[in-house]
Amino acid sequence: MFTIGLTDHLEGPPDRPSGEIFGEVADLVQLADRLGVRYAWFSEHHAHAHQGHLPTPLLLALHLAGQTQRIRLGTAIICLNLHHPLDVAEQVAVADVLTTGRMAVGFGSGSTPEESALFGSVVADDRERQTRFSEALRVIRSAWSGDWSGNVPHAFSVPPHRTLPVPAADLPGRCWVAVNSLGSARIAGDLGFNILFSHLRTPEQYRDYCAAYRAAGGEGLVAANRPVFVGPDDATAFARAEPALRTLWRRFRQEGKIPAETTEPANPEDLCGHPINFIVGGPETVARKLCELHEQSPFDVANVEVRWAGLSHERVCDSLRRLMEDVVPRIANAKSLTGRMPR
Repeated sequence: MFTIGLTDHLEGPPDRPSGEIFGEVADLVQLADRLGVRYAWFSEHHAHAHQGHLPTPLLLALHLAGQTQRIRLGTAIICLNLHHPLDVAEQVAVADVLTTGRMAVGFGSGSTPEESALFGSVVADDRERQTRFSEALRVIRSAWSGDWSGNVPHAFSVPPHRTLPVPAADLPGRCWVAVNSLGSARIAGDLGFNILFSHLRTPEQYRDYCAAYRAAGGEGLVAANRPVFVGPDDATAFARAEPALRTLWRRFRQEGKIPAETTEPANPEDLCGHPINFIVGGPETVARKLCELHEQSPFDVANVEVRWAGLSHERVCDSLRRLMEDVVPRIANAKSLTGRMPR
């Protein structure tokens, strides 16, 4: 069986107070904790890129640790090309000590050119960006060991010193790398991190990335991502989700993820295809589709995104309740699912 995680980009209109969005997400994560969701991850965005209101996801994760009991909290992702990795390593170590081992932090190499420009960071070609990303992750792992020997990559030369605090030894095994290419899959495998996938990717891409990850020595967990909305039945679910589906579909067309000349489908079910890859339906349908995705490319965590423009907070919370109370038991009873229970 796989477990459930949440990712939220803290999206909202630019003129909406950020505190309202933070409050809704806090309410959602507290509900997720009570329902038994395993993870909650938050994304880093600057200057309202991707409509995000949260530039410092680790702060939100730490804040919500004080409002929850069991759920593991973290980032999906911290963009390492915008930060010095030693600073990131120290912040994550402090957060993990304060939360007694509940951090599950994700790292990624990318951000939009607009966000990079804010920090004076040049978006390099893929090879250079991945090399720097790999070096940054090595810096983080070395810092967590508590003893900085000085034998570090040239891009992040730091004098020898003792790094404090020293987090729990299992912290690297609780951390994740966002994988959107074969290169990042190999980096994650080589360095021993778990891997997170985007909902923009197909099952075929998931399989290719997993193969590269395992070939590089990766033995960790795999989290597949999908937007999900659960209603009492298929018809009601599509009726409730249609405004969100159309808003997201139009946004993707505007962003170039869907060709500009593509005609918007009249049938809301047709809006759910690639690259949106949105799973909508009643409990039976959502359970079946998640099981089918698992059979196509096995994973340990179904990382779902439930908050979307066009859905009220009440509808989002109702969908999450149905996911955990009606969908998850159906998945647990599916004889076709086997695998490890995630850490």
